[in-house]
Amino acid sequence: SVASPLSRMGGMNLFDRDAPDGYPENGANWVSAGTLVERIRYIQAFLNAGTGDDAGNHQCDPVGLLKAKVPSLSWGNAGDVTDYFLGILYPAEGAANLKLYRDAGVTFLNTADDGIASSPFSTGLSSTIYDTRIRGLVSMLMTLQRFQEQ
Repeated sequence: SVASPLSRMGGMNLFDRDAPDGYPENGANWVSAGTLVERIRYIQAFLNAGTGDDAGNHQCDPVGLLKAKVPSLSWGNAGDVTDYFLGILYPAEGAANLKLYRDAGVTFLNTADDGIASSPFSTGLSSTIYDTRIRGLVSMLMTLQRFQEQ
């Protein structure tokens, strides 16, 4: 049978720890190259447009969340969008700790896939390009090292 995503990501199934003290804090006990690849794969599948995971069990809509929680004047501002998702994904981190992540997010939103040209991110707020860039941003932020350490 096919292992569940949680099993493939390090065997940390919910409510399935034998010891009463929970899973170890030390990442070496549950993090390996293989489990990190599984985590990245799962996050990217989860954030794909459409049905998400292999079984089609969910629909993830980061643009809908953004538009429900952030004033419309900020939807096209790469800094505001990045700050919003950093605040959700890294709630206990200070701005100084997340500066590199914020800079990477803003650059990602403002730069096209070729890494040189300007992205049409801020001009097409209802377009597929906007949706794809937001999904890519959230995927990138969730696959960074600090998120895996949480």
